[in-house]
Amino acid sequence: MKKIFKYAMLFAMACSLTTSMTSCSSDDDVKPSGELSAGDKYLQQVLSSYVDNTVNPTYKALADESEKLYKELEALQPGSITQQQVNDVCKTFLEARGNYERSEAFLLGAASHFLIDPHIDSWPLDLQSLYNYIKADKKYKIDDQSILGFHGIEFILFRDGQPRKAAELNGHDTYNAGTNNFTIFTGAQELEYAKAVAEDLRNSVYRLECSWNEDATKAHKDVLDELETSYTTDKGNSYGYEMKHAGDPVNSQYATVKIAVSSVLSGDHSAAGIADEVGNTKINNPFSGKDESYIESPYSYNSLTDFQNNIHSIENVWYGGVQGKRSEYSFSNYFKKYDAATGKRVEDAITNALKQIAAIKAPFVKNIKDPQCANAIKACQELNDALTAASDFIGKNNK
Repeated sequence: MKKIFKYAMLFAMACSLTTSMTSCSSDDDVKPSGELSAGDKYLQQVLSSYVDNTVNPTYKALADESEKLYKELEALQPGSITQQQVNDVCKTFLEARGNYERSEAFLLGAASHFLIDPHIDSWPLDLQSLYNYIKADKKYKIDDQSILGFHGIEFILFRDGQPRKAAELNGHDTYNAGTNNFTIFTGAQELEYAKAVAEDLRNSVYRLECSWNEDATKAHKDVLDELETSYTTDKGNSYGYEMKHAGDPVNSQYATVKIAVSSVLSGDHSAAGIADEVGNTKINNPFSGKDESYIESPYSYNSLTDFQNNIHSIENVWYGGVQGKRSEYSFSNYFKKYDAATGKRVEDAITNALKQIAAIKAPFVKNIKDPQCANAIKACQELNDALTAASDFIGKNNK
């Protein structure tokens, strides 16, 4: 994910809070210092549900699939690789990829603070750098994030939307694009690279999981401890703990519940942020001609699924959890009580964004000029605007 920061939002929130505390209003609207309104008490529960039912389950599933991906790649031994093995590892890759894309509505916290997102999900893949790396037969740690993460592994496992032929991984590559003649490389060389990247990906995902959940899998923490990789906030807590304790200056980076909610809905790396990125960057950059090479997941033909999973990420944040683990404490239910029109606007926008993205001709990499892209961009912008309006309402609501 790559996006433009929105620092103005938190500034506006701070101004809103100051105004609400100093302006004249009825006694019914002003709460004694330190006392939360009924709405904010409910939002505390929403934030807890956000951590327990959306963030943590998503990152746990992602960690489990990333671990499985690494193990399956390790099991591929050139000379004896079967097509079924390749198909299976490709399936695992797509499952891990789906979980990551369904996390992009909450890249606040560990993903941004530790720069994990650009480390494992930058694109387009720099094929020239990858070619140079494999040709140099390097045996040391890969530091160039343009050839790290999901998309490097994707290139090794997929071509033209299909799993690679086992014969290529047992022999030589057949990819030849100008100066990047990968036919000189064996499957063994490419898999050595892919395994190194998969291990780095797994460790990065462990860091996401453990940074948000103090009760994350011990074995995953042990890996991070052995690598001497930090996974706590500056206060020494998990990011989930600090979200749950919003308003407690001792235990949280969030001074108030409302500021925490703003960070979730409309701040940097938020639900609104990914809606904006899907429409105005992921789809619009290639569609408008601004950058026709800026195509996510081009080798697996998974772009449209990525985009839809990004919207599902917003959906999970809004409705209080991932499918099968949704809580009564949700933004959806909050707005049913306090501002049904704004809540409906968000929910209609989620539905329409999914619909408009699904209507783009597949695969996206071959249909970047499809006129339907304009409708999808417009739908994503409306979702961004609706979420921002919802965040603004919460910032002003004293009930």
